[in-house]
Amino acid sequence: MEEAKQKTPISGFRLALLIVSGALAMFSLAYFIYIAASGNDPYNKFMTTLLETLMFLVPIAAHLIFKNKITDFTIAFYVIFLFVASFLGQVLRFNTHFPWYDKFAHFTFGYVGCVIGLFVVCKLADYDSLRPVFVAIFVFCVSMMCAAVWEIMEFISSRFLGQTAQGAPQLTESGKYVVDITDTMLDIISNLGGAVLFLAHYIAHKVSKKSLLMGAIVKDFNQKPETAKETAEQA
Repeated sequence: MEEAKQKTPISGFRLALLIVSGALAMFSLAYFIYIAASGNDPYNKFMTTLLETLMFLVPIAAHLIFKNKITDFTIAFYVIFLFVASFLGQVLRFNTHFPWYDKFAHFTFGYVGCVIGLFVVCKLADYDSLRPVFVAIFVFCVSMMCAAVWEIMEFISSRFLGQTAQGAPQLTESGKYVVDITDTMLDIISNLGGAVLFLAHYIAHKVSKKSLLMGAIVKDFNQKPETAKETAEQA
């Protein structure tokens, strides 16, 4: 009985997020199984749907492992971004139907990559004791690192798994098929734009000494487990 009382309650909002994330994971998994069984994959979504399934299971795993050490805002931010950028863009093929959508997703990911860097800073260091310049440089580097890792994954999937994440091979005058790296560079530049937008947001927050939503994000990331537990209990 005592152990049951000590269990941290789950908020209704978090439960809804986990249900949505699980449902999207099941949808991606079903699509992956369909492609694997039928061999019908005209848009080369075989690896994408498998990766999507794993990424949508991350919030569930994070909750089971870390409980309220990961706040509702963090999980919501992750699920919403993954839904917009990856599920709509890749699984439902928004990138194919709307040519601008892929670059929009990479631009957004540039901002999100900085948010990831900010999360790491808040969890591994005393944020209040850090110089803003250090935080800005760190989060920018994390964002660009994420962009580089993503493009490496696209290269590997195209080079060794027969996917077309970097674009379909083009026949050259020499008779060889090559992949144009323009798309890769435009993706990285789009990510750079999103990172610069975050830095502008962060600098405005620091110079004006107003929250501008950035303060709320920092406060959420700096929550201690006890505070997060109290928030969940109030919900």
